[in-house]
Amino acid sequence: MPWLAHYMKPMLDYFDYEEVLEISNEDAIKLANSGQKFILAFQPHGVISFCSFCSWINAPPELRCIKTAVASVLLSTPILKNVMGIYGLTAASSGNISNILNKGVGMKGCIVIYIGGIAELFKTCNEEERLYLQKRKGFIKIALRSGADVIPVYLFGNTSVLSVLKTGFLASLSRKMQMSVTYFWGKWFLPLPRDDKLLYVRGKPMGLPHIPDPTEDDINKWHAKYCDEVRRLYNENKEKVPAYKHKKLFID
Repeated sequence: MPWLAHYMKPMLDYFDYEEVLEISNEDAIKLANSGQKFILAFQPHGVISFCSFCSWINAPPELRCIKTAVASVLLSTPILKNVMGIYGLTAASSGNISNILNKGVGMKGCIVIYIGGIAELFKTCNEEERLYLQKRKGFIKIALRSGADVIPVYLFGNTSVLSVLKTGFLASLSRKMQMSVTYFWGKWFLPLPRDDKLLYVRGKPMGLPHIPDPTEDDINKWHAKYCDEVRRLYNENKEKVPAYKHKKLFID
């Protein structure tokens, strides 16, 4: 439902939303239309990804057709699947992601993946920024096999606008279900997001080669390069966001 973006624009002002794009929307669209496929690797996850919502609202129509990979349980949860469905959700299985990359045309042949998933949600902290990334290499393997490139994207503000209860039964249930059902709060200790600044930072395509049968060394090499790019994007841009100036990034 891309027409909804027009009515959601007040969200951009509420969060004082900004973007840093090392590859412009126009160049990304041209590359995709020429046959290049992309995995847009989003981090961190956050309780609710308001930064990615803002990027969808602010994007040209061609980019709003990119699907976002999510846990299958979300696709079968009543109401939630319908509300979140406006962002083009699809199953996060490796088979489905590979199918989109191999058979999709233009921007419809690209996909957004939240690399850290729900495991990353429970690492949120006011004092530091922690990503769940060291063991998440499957997206690199899929990219190498399919000939897709990887574009790292950092979502500043996703971990500051809402706080999350990280212990107890609901937290354990969230981890098992791979979706957030734990208690969270923001303004006035209510489930309302704080009006912290949001900054969407899109890096350059990393230049992954097409390796139909990648070795473990191939995967580790490009995963390490991805981690380096994430660190660079974070350190070069954190000063632009007040809530992040004092935060050091850790990759777990």
